[in-house]
Amino acid sequence: MMTTSFTATIRGIRENPAVVEVNVRSGPNTTYVLMFKVPVGMANLLVLEVRADDKSTALQGKTYQWFRLRFPDGRDGWVRDDLIDVVGDGSAFGYSVVAQPVIGFSLTRSSAVSPAPAAPAPAPVSPAPAPVPAVPAPMPAAPAAPAPASAPAPIAAPLPGTMERVRKAAFNITAAFEGGGYATYQTYDSGIISYGRFQFTLAAGSLMTVLNRYLERSGGPTADGLRGYLPRLNAKDESLRQDATLRGLFTAAAGEAVMQQVQDEVATEGYWGGVMELSIAPRGVQSALGCALIFDMAIQHGKFNFILPKAEQELGVPPKSRLGQNGITEQTFITRVAQIRRDNLYALAEKLKLPGLRTRGDFWFNIVQAGDWNLQGDANGNVNVNGKIVQVRNP
Repeated sequence: MMTTSFTATIRGIRENPAVVEVNVRSGPNTTYVLMFKVPVGMANLLVLEVRADDKSTALQGKTYQWFRLRFPDGRDGWVRDDLIDVVGDGSAFGYSVVAQPVIGFSLTRSSAVSPAPAAPAPAPVSPAPAPVPAVPAPMPAAPAAPAPASAPAPIAAPLPGTMERVRKAAFNITAAFEGGGYATYQTYDSGIISYGRFQFTLAAGSLMTVLNRYLERSGGPTADGLRGYLPRLNAKDESLRQDATLRGLFTAAAGEAVMQQVQDEVATEGYWGGVMELSIAPRGVQSALGCALIFDMAIQHGKFNFILPKAEQELGVPPKSRLGQNGITEQTFITRVAQIRRDNLYALAEKLKLPGLRTRGDFWFNIVQAGDWNLQGDANGNVNVNGKIVQVRNP
């Protein structure tokens, strides 16, 4: 008898049997963080959520769908539909009842179905740190968030105009972690070219958004030089990685006020606005610290990262429920979020032998522990971001 649940089996790439593992990512696109790998053949994985590819990546005109799966050790993560077989009742996710296992990519999904998870959330667990979901090895034990002696006072809503200050402060902090400057340029990862304060990439298309907007407003030799590269840039030509002339043109453009404005505009519209709509507003996050932390997580881990849902699960509240109304304070929630993220980065640092990853987790956890909810910094309004002094009170 067929199970009524909707489950997946890792099928891999049948035409390439040398592939024995598939990637599990933090969100529904290959640009999201690779959290871990799982072996081909792993079966009975509960489907928690299905989303269309975040960048509308398609094969032969059909957009890939991504499945958020629950793995045997309790971790969640996203796998593309061409790498799994599915079976069971998929009606809650826009599919029909699938009687026999079939490759997910072969199915047609109704666009009218909400992508919200249909599966019930697991029972809440103890708020003590749990094994990090992003790596296979158990994470080192970490102290639990201290319980306040009495309920803290609610965080006041931001005054009119203060969210612009918070946005600028958040941008400054995250940019310091991401590389720091409008001219930052690297070509060694899957982005082909990554450029600017927030490492807009050619592979994902965000770099072209920045460049096209810059070219609409700028003239002169630098803009003309970049226009000459448009055919190759639009084609995502991999050989551009080694093009020193192109690098020089992008570096020169970063010195122009228009390029700096464009980078901040695109980041505000595509990143800050998206995080506000997806994560901050639904939960009613009010504090400057909470907004800045959630934005930084979205930049590093992807907008659909596991950290916020994990905190809600551990605290025993519904997904995206409004703080204060769901029985927990914002202070309690953000403290747990910062702790989960810190522990995850510690475990990744151990796994990847990259101790520098710990710094970002420590930075945010320490600010939370210090209670700087309005993100005012030290006596001069500064915070120290990995050795860089960043102004947050009057950014």
